[in-house]
Amino acid sequence: MKKLVSLLLVLMLSMAAFTALADEPVKIALTAPLTGNLSQYGESFQNSVTLACKQWNDKGGVLGRSVELVIEDTAGDPAQAATVAQKIVSDGSIFAEVGDFNTACCMAAQPIYAGSEMLQVSPTCSAVNFAVGSEWSFECLGTQDVQGEFMANWAYENGARKVAVLYLNSDWGISVDNGFAKAFKALGGEIVIEEPYNDGETDFSAALTKLRETEPDALYIACYYNDGAAINIQREVLNWDIPVYHPGTVYSTDFLSIGGTAVEGVLTNVGFYPDDPTPEAASFIAEYNTLYGKDPDYYGACAYDAFNVLMEAIERAGELDTHKVREALAATDAHQGVSGSITFDENGDARKSYIKLTIENNQYKVVR
Repeated sequence: MKKLVSLLLVLMLSMAAFTALADEPVKIALTAPLTGNLSQYGESFQNSVTLACKQWNDKGGVLGRSVELVIEDTAGDPAQAATVAQKIVSDGSIFAEVGDFNTACCMAAQPIYAGSEMLQVSPTCSAVNFAVGSEWSFECLGTQDVQGEFMANWAYENGARKVAVLYLNSDWGISVDNGFAKAFKALGGEIVIEEPYNDGETDFSAALTKLRETEPDALYIACYYNDGAAINIQREVLNWDIPVYHPGTVYSTDFLSIGGTAVEGVLTNVGFYPDDPTPEAASFIAEYNTLYGKDPDYYGACAYDAFNVLMEAIERAGELDTHKVREALAATDAHQGVSGSITFDENGDARKSYIKLTIENNQYKVVR
């Protein structure tokens, strides 16, 4: 009888523990630059992932459990990103991380997440050495090799044969430069100069003068929207009229408002454009607009997709087992996201397609 009572007590305690566990939310960390120069991107990340989390909870959560976001600010600073990553992996209740925005932060945090076997799903890190650097890292934007080839083909098709490159001297900027330059040279074009600038620089007149002296057919500038606006304003002051290409990081309303007439005619790319949405994107745009009173941007769309591919992988895995969820995530094939279809390759890089954009009358327009 005593043995039976003991057995029943163990079973009751086990059932209570299981019920308590099942009642606990699935915690996902979101890291983003909520302050600093990249805060517009961070706000977009937070808005979009909060919306995605709400939608999952509205339909019952994941694996029958609610989903809870743990939001951390990295300020776009690699040292802070590493500190935040250490905080996240030290919290045993957090299952996975979505973030960060920029390459420097993702790369700084990567060994910390990898060391703890925690999934790191970046919406926007496009460096070719990111996802391949850890089996626990995935990115949903597509690498700079892929984007660089897209932009190089576009410039070459438009008649450019000699291109000057100005790029942010960071892991991301170097990756953008290398991706574009490699593809443009393969087409038979010439990169006449590759000029770096440092984060925090505000005077680009000397660099632009140096680039101009090489007499290029076009200018490729690897930067974020704030630097891009300043560079183009100073290019306009120098009265240098030349075709200008940018990676998709300049796709921002702030780029338009700061750059004004100086960014007219600039050429860039995105995977998501709210004025010409796919059916998958239309409902996302409508609900985002209802909640926040404005359209989502490309990077918010990527963050929304990153969260959703992670949630779907958890559902397919059937349990909160990191290794099983990692396998399910790696097997993601043709996920119809709002930023385009996502299929992960063997490295964890997304294969994506892109939309050509230019700026006319201070508005982004699709180039057909």
